[in-house]
Amino acid sequence: MVSPDKIYIFPVPKTTFQFLENIWQSFTNKMVSLVDFNDDPIFNFSIFEVIDQDEMKIVATATHFKLKEIAERRKIPGIEEYIKKSRPIHLGDPRNESARLIRKAIIDFNKGLRPEVTFVNLKEEEIHPEKKVLLSETMNHAIGIPLFVNENPIGILWGITKDPIPDDQIRQLTLQLYSLFDVIEFVVAKEMESGNDHYIAQKNIEKADTVSNSRNLFYTTTKDQKEPVTSIIFKSHQYNIEYRMDASFIIPTTDGYAVSLKSFIPEKLNNTGKNLLLIPGFFCRRSVMDKLAKELALKYGYRVFLMDMRGRSRQTMPKHGKKEGWTVDNYIQDDFPEVLRWIRWHYPSERTVVVGHSMGGMIPRFYVSSYEKIKEQKEEFNLPQPEEYIAGIVSITSPNYISLKSNFIGLDTLKRGFSLLPHKMISDMILSMASFSMQATIQTIDLKKFFKLILNLHSSLRSFSYNIGTKVLTIKDFVGYKEITPPEWYFLMEDVFCEESVSVIMQFFQSQISNEQSFWSNDGRINYTENFLNNFTMPIYSVVGTVDKIVPEESLTELKDLKSENKVTTYYEQGHLGIIFHGETVRKICKGMDEWIQGLK
Repeated sequence: MVSPDKIYIFPVPKTTFQFLENIWQSFTNKMVSLVDFNDDPIFNFSIFEVIDQDEMKIVATATHFKLKEIAERRKIPGIEEYIKKSRPIHLGDPRNESARLIRKAIIDFNKGLRPEVTFVNLKEEEIHPEKKVLLSETMNHAIGIPLFVNENPIGILWGITKDPIPDDQIRQLTLQLYSLFDVIEFVVAKEMESGNDHYIAQKNIEKADTVSNSRNLFYTTTKDQKEPVTSIIFKSHQYNIEYRMDASFIIPTTDGYAVSLKSFIPEKLNNTGKNLLLIPGFFCRRSVMDKLAKELALKYGYRVFLMDMRGRSRQTMPKHGKKEGWTVDNYIQDDFPEVLRWIRWHYPSERTVVVGHSMGGMIPRFYVSSYEKIKEQKEEFNLPQPEEYIAGIVSITSPNYISLKSNFIGLDTLKRGFSLLPHKMISDMILSMASFSMQATIQTIDLKKFFKLILNLHSSLRSFSYNIGTKVLTIKDFVGYKEITPPEWYFLMEDVFCEESVSVIMQFFQSQISNEQSFWSNDGRINYTENFLNNFTMPIYSVVGTVDKIVPEESLTELKDLKSENKVTTYYEQGHLGIIFHGETVRKICKGMDEWIQGLK
């Protein structure tokens, strides 16, 4: 065999290098967001060294504590200065440890092996002087893996820690790094070949599941869909089982809209005969439910579907959108029943447990309790019968009406003022206050603008002379748990939140400023809250966040008065989104849900 010191390292091809320039920040972002199986962060710091002609140089860095600033588009002088201080090191320099590792990796790669993961004690082992000057007091241990694209090395990705990796975590970390190696190699090559989409490549790398390793990728057919479904077989490092992810099933609903489902199916299903349908909340894509979905599928053996409602992706939008967009009623009366039909059609002998977070929990509860009214109003008498299709509902921080917890001075006066105005006038006022971005011709509002709209009314409604306090809810309140880490903040800001229809915003706003403590249909004909409290008899498992400012605990006291004979309410010291992100809380919720579902008929 050729010895490593004889291996020639070719420059990264120009087109590949130009593509990498736009995405290599995602390598280091992903590296510092890696966590162990207990959800503890692994790395404090990460750097990427690229092969640039006949040199190696540091071109991207990230720290665990700077991702929040990156998400908020702030300039980060510390990271910029670090890159400026770093100097290129020639590939032929005998002290260039990175070049030596790449030469060895080329041999391994040609044998059909992944490159070896390297563990370096930065304080004890010999480090090149140009790198030594870059080390801080907390940079004591480095773990690196060479990266390849189209069978050619592109550089080395390093993670740096203060403390050594414990022996019992080395194998799981190595498996994660191998998964990340595979993802980067596949995603970069695929996007370069298919159209050089830097954004898609960056998102796919940052969202990659590194606690699993993809075994096979297929494009599969389904009997009611023209487009193929992407089916990937994974091996979970954490649960040591194989599972399959299918995405995306596109289910047409009304007016040219559709919903999108993805599924997680473990290699061995449990014997409950229940499928789970997870529905995200207001403004959120289905990815916010991934932690819950994987825990329920991989640990407890459920077939889990995750739902993206209309408007969440290009595939769910009509080619020529309606200007008025859609309402919460469309979610409840059109999209949800179509998904129930679809699941029953594919799995006719199984019933569904619906798991909804926030607005996602309102949808099944309001559908079930207003079923007769909806059927009468729509004049559609073959709507899925709730008791036939649904075995039970899990409702996670889901409101009965909208009651944002805030310290507004004069909020009661504001409510009284709005109660004197006709519905149409309030709608027009909201539309005039909001600024829109356009998808097709549909008016939508983004998250930050919505919170500014609903919580800074004094800046827009000057004709109402009140003094509203300056304390407002923030994105942090919406995320809502004190343990949130910068990487979680980064991924929330970058990917989780989507835009929402103006008509949906108006329904939520109406409920917030209403004196009736009710949530009504857009046409004012159905009082969903009243029907829920008076008519709901289905098994329900409610999860409440005791520090939730979006759905305050005190607004859910009516849950104890429901007529359901099988009702359970559990409490966790978490906020609105934190309750489905905090690892320990998610595990406890899933354990409780499984025990409850096991007892359902």
